[in-house]
Amino acid sequence: MTGNARVGEAFVPLDDRGLNYGDGLFETMRTTAGQIPLLDGHLQRLIDGCHRIRIPIPDPETLRAAAAAAATGLDDGVVKLLVTRGGGGRGYRPPESPGPRVLVSVHELPDAPRHWYREGVRVRICQTRIGRSMATAGLKHLGRLEQVLASAELEADDAEGLMLDENDLVIEGTRCNLFIVNGDRLVTPPVEMSGVAGVMRALVRKMALQADLECREEAVSLDELRGASEILLTNSVLGVLPVTQIPSLNWRRTRGPVTEKLMQSVAELGVEAWAP
Repeated sequence: MTGNARVGEAFVPLDDRGLNYGDGLFETMRTTAGQIPLLDGHLQRLIDGCHRIRIPIPDPETLRAAAAAAATGLDDGVVKLLVTRGGGGRGYRPPESPGPRVLVSVHELPDAPRHWYREGVRVRICQTRIGRSMATAGLKHLGRLEQVLASAELEADDAEGLMLDENDLVIEGTRCNLFIVNGDRLVTPPVEMSGVAGVMRALVRKMALQADLECREEAVSLDELRGASEILLTNSVLGVLPVTQIPSLNWRRTRGPVTEKLMQSVAELGVEAWAP
């Protein structure tokens, strides 16, 4: 364990492969009342990701204990858990016996005004495209340059930006997953070729099924986005955000009943800010 510290206190060696090549994974976890409500989901995604990119998996109980310790005494905040392949190797080629490095940091919540949940948010269609790669799709890996560039396009009133792939399909936001309501169905874009398999995304899909609401993974075009009766964004720190404006598509709605139902279900996890 290299560090369990507040921002600015941890030391990362200059040969760390996460620093040099983005060779690693991370989890950003919401805390409330000293607990991490979605800790199990985050740890499972991190462990699955380590399997996929062949980073030796740190002891899961050690990871759990480190995250829990960081959250202790933290009311509303964020714990970030980061795993890199460690140091060594020649160029891009990883070392034969890597020594993973684990970093834990504590952060304040990102700005999310209460009126976003009451009145909904405005989002932008970004010009920056998201790449397609079966090798990395779904992973919360450290290579986030596409999201950085897309986020730089946002204006002050934009809560989020939606990213398309090379086929003009809507994949996700810069930091959120996307759902639309199409008829009597909830639809979210697949993440087998692009995007992140979000922890809150998985939870919302589960909650939809428990509420007898059909939920499918299907490709979402701009025309389908334009024709949606409801659009919502999901993020494990922000919860469920209702979208009410996409100016470039001339799309404007009020917060819909499906969104409200899912917001209420998520809020029952005990995070007050997630309440509709």
